[in-house]
Formats: sequence, structure tokens, C-alpha cells
Amino acid sequence: MIALSVAVSVGASIAMPVHAEVEQEAAARTITLDGLEWAPASSGEDIKWPEAVEYCAALSLAGHDDWRLPTLAELAGLHDADGEGGEGIRSPFVIGSCCLWSSESLVDRPAEDGDEIAGRPEMYHWGFMFDGGFPYYAVHIFDDGRALCTRDVEGAAE
Repeated sequence: MIALSVAVSVGASIAMPVHAEVEQEAAARTITLDGLEWAPASSGEDIKWPEAVEYCAALSLAGHDDWRLPTLAELAGLHDADGEGGEGIRSPFVIGSCCLWSSESLVDRPAEDGDEIAGRPEMYHWGFMFDGGFPYYAVHIFDDGRALCTRDVEGAAE
């Protein structure tokens, strides 16, 4: 077992920490669930929402470059309060934090208390807090989540 990084192309190359001791061949593996292919780990640090979008758009993993941020429902589908690592996420995912950004804003999915926000709805984006098991929203300029990228798999077996 060794610690690995997966190369991500963002202009210059940066490394995506895998956050766990994994076998070398596992670094190129992805996880397929319910017609979606997932990166095995998060971006490695809390980032602003626009950076999370950019991170997934620039990701080249397992021969694919069509990665994206998941929807709020897709993230919620990964929640497992009794998950192995204590992070509240299904195994074998490792996120290294409580929270992941989704692709949705308050424009896409209005909040019940949306009239109490201090700005325009497009400034706020949804995330999922795995350690608590609930959605949250935050202003896009704060480092309030990590990116866990997914892509649609045509004809994937469930």
C-alpha cells in the first residue's frame, strides 16, 4: 500500500490527493453507482464553489474528461450515516471533510428561507454535509466545501 496522487490538468498540472493508503492500481479506478461514475476521492481541500466547478471540468481520470459536480440529489444518495470511515459517506468514498459542493444554486433549487439571504440567489450554492446528513447552502466566495466529481455513464449496469 502506498499514498498516491492522481494528476489533474488545470492549465499546469496539479495533484489530487487520494486521502487514503490505496494500492497503486486503485488510483486509476473509479466507482460506478446507479449510472454514474465517480472519482474515488474529493479535491483534497475546502474550496470556493467556482473552483469546485473548474476542478471537475478540468479533471482527466480513467480516460475521461467529462467530469462535473454532482447534483444535490446525487450527493444525498451517497450519504451513509454508519459509513466505514466515520465521514457519513458510502464506502469506498473518502472525502476528508464534512462537506461537498453540488452543481445547484438557489436559482436551481430555492430554499425555504431564501428570502432571508444577503444577496442574489445565484450567489448561493448547495452542498451536502455528510457528517450531519443534510443539505446546506453557502455564498460561492467561501471555502465551504470540496469537489467530488462525477460523470454520466451511458448504459451502465446498476
